[in-house]
Amino acid sequence: MSKHKQINKQTKTSIVDAIYKKSDHMLKDIHSVSDLFFAEMFQALERGETIEIRGFGTFSVQFRKGRKGMRNPKTGELVDTADHSVVVFRPGKILSAAVRPLVEEDAPDAKR
Repeated sequence: MSKHKQINKQTKTSIVDAIYKKSDHMLKDIHSVSDLFFAEMFQALERGETIEIRGFGTFSVQFRKGRKGMRNPKTGELVDTADHSVVVFRPGKILSAAVRPLVEEDAPDAKR
């Protein structure tokens, strides 16, 4: 279970619907643009490129070296993990500042 209470969940569809309500564009056009946007992000990350969205954050691909002798938590069996890459998100200063008060309010046990 997450140590932070989940206030609300947004999906791609709910974000597209919110944009539709605030704009003069057709819903299908907004869906098309969002699909193209995420497809381009996907392809850029697949190529190992970094995506920087000013004011929001940076997506990048990082290499993780495999490890030997890790224990499978379900079976207790020792297993080796392979080298692999992961997508990492680093929030920008503006986004970090915007969510900081929410985290403090939702986590009363947080060390301050």
